[in-house]
Amino acid sequence: MPSQASDTFYIETSQLRVGLYIHLDLGWMDHPFSVSNFKLTDDAQIETIKSLGLKQVRYDPRRSSTTPAQSNNVVEFPLKKASHANTEVINDSPSLTPTQQKQQLFKQAIHESEQKFIQTSTDVRSIQKLSVEHPDQAYQIASTLVSDLVSNTLTESDIAMHAMNGHRIGDQHYQHELNILVLSMMLAKTMQVSEEDAVILGMAAILHDIGKRQISDKILLKRDPWSERETSIFKTHVILGLGMLKDLPVPKKMLTLIAQHHEFADGSGYPKGLKCEQIDALSHILIIANMYDNLCNPSNPNPALAKSPYEALSLMFAQQRHLFDQSILRRFIKCLGIYPPGSIIRLSDQRLATVLSTNPQQPLRPFVQLINDNDDEDGLIIDMRESMEINITQCIKADQLTAIQQSILRRKQRTSYFIDKVYATS
Repeated sequence: MPSQASDTFYIETSQLRVGLYIHLDLGWMDHPFSVSNFKLTDDAQIETIKSLGLKQVRYDPRRSSTTPAQSNNVVEFPLKKASHANTEVINDSPSLTPTQQKQQLFKQAIHESEQKFIQTSTDVRSIQKLSVEHPDQAYQIASTLVSDLVSNTLTESDIAMHAMNGHRIGDQHYQHELNILVLSMMLAKTMQVSEEDAVILGMAAILHDIGKRQISDKILLKRDPWSERETSIFKTHVILGLGMLKDLPVPKKMLTLIAQHHEFADGSGYPKGLKCEQIDALSHILIIANMYDNLCNPSNPNPALAKSPYEALSLMFAQQRHLFDQSILRRFIKCLGIYPPGSIIRLSDQRLATVLSTNPQQPLRPFVQLINDNDDEDGLIIDMRESMEINITQCIKADQLTAIQQSILRRKQRTSYFIDKVYATS
C-alpha cells in the first residue's frame, strides 16, 4: 500500500482507463466526485475527468488493476511531492487583513467539506432506499463509497474528523450509517487496521442497520417508551438485515460484524449474548461507534434525549465501560479527543464556541467557532494551535446558553461527522 506521493505518477488524461487508481489534485469544489482519489470503475468517470480541463492526472500503479493506455507523448514520471497547482486559492486581497484572509480560507475549506459530506450523505440515502428491493445495487454503491473513503483515510497522514455545521447542511443530511462509517474509520486508522479489514468494517458500518427497513416506522419513530413486544420486534432487525444479504457474494466476516453490532462485552447484548472474548475485534469498533452515535443522535426525535458529544463520551467511560472492550474504548476516547467535534465549550476569555474539528497532533487545541448572539452571522473560527493565549476551560450543556444562542444551535438537532484533511492555516 503506497503511503508516499513518490509512489504515484503523472499520465495524460488520454491514457485513463477503467482500473486505474487516480488522484485529482483539485480543490473539493472543483470536481463532482465524493473523494479526490479512487479507482476508475466506468467510462463515465473518465469522461467527467476529461471535462475538467486537466491535461495530466496522477495515478498509483500499486492500487491500479491495469496499466495506462499508450500515449504518443510519454509524460509518465515519478512525482516527488503532491502537486496542488490546480487547487483553487483565495486571492490575497489588499483590502483584507491577514485575519480576514485566514477566515476566508477556513470558510472555503469548510464549505468544500460540507459539499462532499452532502454528496456522500445522498449516496448513503440511495443505499438505504435500494436495500430492500435491490440489495445487490445497494451493496455495489456501498462498496465503491467505502473503498474510496478507506483509501483516503488510511493513506493520508493529516486526517481529521469534522462536525458539520447545522446552519448550512441541515439535519436532513444526517445519516446514522455515515456517522458510524466515519467514526469507525477514524478509530481503525489509530489501530492500524489493514486496508482489507477496514473495507470490511466500513461495509458493515454502512449496512449494519438495513434490517430496520423492514421494521415499521410506528416503532422506529415512536416517542413513548417501547413495549416488550415492540422491543422484541426491533431486535429482529439484526437477523432481518443478515437475511437481506444472504444471497449476495459478501465477505463472511462482514456478516459477522453486522450480526454482532448489538452485542456487549458483559454478555448483555443481542441476539446471542456474546461475551467480550467471543466478539470479533472489528465488531468491538462497530459496537462502540454505534453506541456513541445513538447517544448523541437517538432515533427518538425528542431532542431532550440527545447527549452532547462530551456527555456521550463521559457516560460511556464512567457508567457503561463494562459494555465495551476497554482498550478499544480508550482508543476511541483518545481518537475523538477530550473535546469531541460538536461539543460546546467555554474559553478562558469567557467566550463560548463549538468544536469544529480535531487537531490529531494537539487534541487539547482543536479548531473552534465562536457562538454569536447575532443570528445572521457565523462566528470567528479559531485554530487554537495559533492562539496559545486561549485555553478551553469547560464543556457545557446547551441549556447553559442564552435563549438566542440556544435558538441558533437548535436548528441542528443532529451531530454529523465527516473525514477531511486538517484545515490549512497559512
